[in-house]
Amino acid sequence: MKRSEMICETCIKYDHAGCRLQPAPIPVSDPAEHWCAQGQWEQWSERYQEMEPYYWGEWEETEQAEE
Repeated sequence: MKRSEMICETCIKYDHAGCRLQPAPIPVSDPAEHWCAQGQWEQWSERYQEMEPYYWGEWEETEQAEE
């Protein structure tokens, strides 16, 4: 997953009313541009042949492995 894709709008913790990192939703002014260090996304896993969670910070490992 690319870092540019890891935005609030596509995070599984975002529900269009706000971010659900806390019990009460936190408003996000621009979910299409906001990056969150606590975000979680889903991506397809070729290894497991199903969707798996992808967490903020994993992009660093991916980018370094591609070099």
